[in-house]
Amino acid sequence: MDICVLNPFFYPYKGGTEKVIMEVYKRLVKNNNVTIITSAPLRKNRPSVEYIEGIKIVRLRNIQTHIPIFPMPFVFFQGLKKALVKEKSDIYHINNRYQYFKDTVNTVKDMNKKLALTIHNALPTNIDPLTDRLGYIYDYRIWGIKLMHDMDLITGVSTSTIKTTVPRRDLKKTHLVFNGVDYNNYRKIGRSNKEVSKVRNRLGFDGITILTNGRLAKQKGQIYLMEAVSELVNNDKENLNLLVIGNGPLKRRLYTAAKRLDIKDRFKIMYNLDDKELPFYYNACDIFSLPSLYEPAGLAVLEALACEMPSIVSKVGGVPEMVGSSGFYVKPKDYNDIKEKIRYVMDNRKIALKVAKSGRERMIKCHNWDLIAKQYERLFSKTIRY
Repeated sequence: MDICVLNPFFYPYKGGTEKVIMEVYKRLVKNNNVTIITSAPLRKNRPSVEYIEGIKIVRLRNIQTHIPIFPMPFVFFQGLKKALVKEKSDIYHINNRYQYFKDTVNTVKDMNKKLALTIHNALPTNIDPLTDRLGYIYDYRIWGIKLMHDMDLITGVSTSTIKTTVPRRDLKKTHLVFNGVDYNNYRKIGRSNKEVSKVRNRLGFDGITILTNGRLAKQKGQIYLMEAVSELVNNDKENLNLLVIGNGPLKRRLYTAAKRLDIKDRFKIMYNLDDKELPFYYNACDIFSLPSLYEPAGLAVLEALACEMPSIVSKVGGVPEMVGSSGFYVKPKDYNDIKEKIRYVMDNRKIALKVAKSGRERMIKCHNWDLIAKQYERLFSKTIRY
């Protein structure tokens, strides 16, 4: 089977969708021909072809622009149509419905080839009234609904994502395919481990460290976690620290907030970490938190659970489908609720660790990349035949 994957960014760009694509397709390339068409890095913005993990990567010259309501840049590709035609793949797999429009759909349809769409990002809800409304207009008044209807196959990363995003008329061709986690790399590692010790020394924290991992954008809700930590540190005199892993438009605001909340000496942001480093950061910390306002299916919480970290997560979107009974839930935008759950985890360590251990068992059973890749392969094969 010849598969052409479309996404505006790919490795070495670090993002959740990009990680999913890498994990799925480095497995599928063993029995299929896989090409990923993506953007060239702006620092070397010219067309090129390379191979990563056996996958053919076609990089196109592009122009990127930042639109305030979108957490990521919008990309204008040069030569996309020509690249699509050149591949002549059996199926073209779109991974971002905000970047590919009618010309892309028509090019593939004119070749009598199949189109698949994975919905990694659900219809925006609970972020703010403007973002929620504009997301609805895009999906149901401008383009999203048309794109989904033109697809031969749709997959969604959680049931919540499918229910909130896919029009009823297109549900018959829609399938649930969860995201996964490499639980061989993301696992519990003792504090005596050399790499874990290095991370702890690098952080320079004493006491308990809370970790959150995600793009520094409003929807991730880091500010509410910071307010909870500030209350516990300054009012309750708890020996707590907060590590934020991620990059994005809110970085400067979060540093400013740390000063305002009087936790700047207990607060760090780290970014551009290699995937091989991340398991050591999880294991160097004590509690994981995902305080998102909106979350179709957070990869970071899967990684934390695989590392057996007590996890405090917002009850939004697809998160409950990922976590089940293996974590502790909080209301979005409620720093008092976050504060109380942090206190509970600290005061009930044995219970928290038992719950966290069940999280790893859940990851092995439900979020196995090998099984997920096979699920994509079966769906693509069936779509091509019919």
